[in-house]
Amino acid sequence: MGPLKMDINQERSGLEKKFYLMCDPVVQEVGYKLYDLEYVSTQKLLRLYIQDPRTGSALIDDCVKVDHALTAPFETETWIPEDVVLEVSSPGVYRHLANLEHFRMSIGEFVAVVVMGQLTEEQTANAPKGVKGEKKFRGKLLEVGAETFTIEVKSFPLSLSYKQVKKVNLDPDLKSVKE
Repeated sequence: MGPLKMDINQERSGLEKKFYLMCDPVVQEVGYKLYDLEYVSTQKLLRLYIQDPRTGSALIDDCVKVDHALTAPFETETWIPEDVVLEVSSPGVYRHLANLEHFRMSIGEFVAVVVMGQLTEEQTANAPKGVKGEKKFRGKLLEVGAETFTIEVKSFPLSLSYKQVKKVNLDPDLKSVKE
């Protein structure tokens, strides 16, 4: 099996899909957005990542509200494994970008990108030193399309296909944040 590549249009399936369809409306009903969800079946762990739409993050009180709102569905739905553990948290400052909506919400932000294989000659034509041959990049997310996205690396616009990418995370410059 080769390295995992990013599937930007990946559909949820099985229990993860059922959990998503059950949790998303409940999370919205209490005023939050379901950023992402993962079900780790080997650990019977359901992890929800939520955001306050106004701040893009979530505080502990926000997570507690969502956890409490999900108590009734977890107690009444018969398809849910009995010993499933629910974790509700913020997606974090260095959140993973997993779908087109995540990418679109992050335009203008700094991201860390890990690619698989080598970039093509076409991608690196006229690129400054330190771009050709690299597998890890940090840059500002400039554009997001259905098949590709563009980041600015060392003042160079680098276009990447989602299929070339192993992972992408927000990578904010926390030193420049004023308190």
